Amino acid sequence: MVQKKGKKKVVGKKVAAPPALAVKKTEQKKKQNPLFEKRTRNFGIGQDIQPTRDLSRFVKWPRYIRVQRQKRVLQERLKVPPPINQFNHTVDRPTAKQLFRLLDKYRPETRAAKKARLRSKADSKVKGKDEAPTPSKRLLALKQGTNTVTRAIEQKKAQLVIIAHDVEPLELVLFMPTLCRKMGIPYCIIKGKARLGRLVNRKTCTSVALTSVESGDRNQFSKLLEAIKTNFNDRHDELRRHWGGGILGAKSAARIAKIERAKVKEAAQKVGA
Repeated sequence: MVQKKGKKKVVGKKVAAPPALAVKKTEQKKKQNPLFEKRTRNFGIGQDIQPTRDLSRFVKWPRYIRVQRQKRVLQERLKVPPPINQFNHTVDRPTAKQLFRLLDKYRPETRAAKKARLRSKADSKVKGKDEAPTPSKRLLALKQGTNTVTRAIEQKKAQLVIIAHDVEPLELVLFMPTLCRKMGIPYCIIKGKARLGRLVNRKTCTSVALTSVESGDRNQFSKLLEAIKTNFNDRHDELRRHWGGGILGAKSAARIAKIERAKVKEAAQKVGA
């Protein structure tokens, strides 16, 4: 007779007994206020309102914003020649603060102020108070605009020239730093044509020039001129050789770094062989 083989008993894994010290901590349940029921939200179609998300990446920005962003990236990637790159070197913040505080005293007369002055002068003339008019002292004011400032530089009347860095097109003021250096007139480049525009009661302004200052401001003006000459006029040779741009993006830099690592590894393997 053939003996039947007995079934093998399946022996399970023995679980080690927990140590005596390891005692499970009983978590205390938070007491919930019965007045407030927990309501889970359903974000399906037609259900609860979706939470606010940052969708700025998916916004179709206006054309002028896209253009200025693309222009900024291009200026970082491409090599920028020195005459254009010099407009990226602007006056530092403390000097700019002192400069605008001084220039604010020499703002030109607004249309409303001029109208009121002429009206009062005409009224006094009609009443006969100003029969023998005395020559009034001419008010000191900023020269504004590319043509006016260029004329003041060529005639050597300008004592300080301030140029905006974001003029569009840049060719309007591209020659001005070279002309100032040739004529020996201090110049500086500041951020924002709108800041210059506010000085002369306009939206924007490419450049302004200061022809003279009052006797009380001469000490402060001379200190400003020294700082500006050191940073711009005296650095002509350095700025003339300094190119800009050529900055790679994150992806391109990572790809080049990967190729360089592969070359180093390959050279090490050849030396080892």
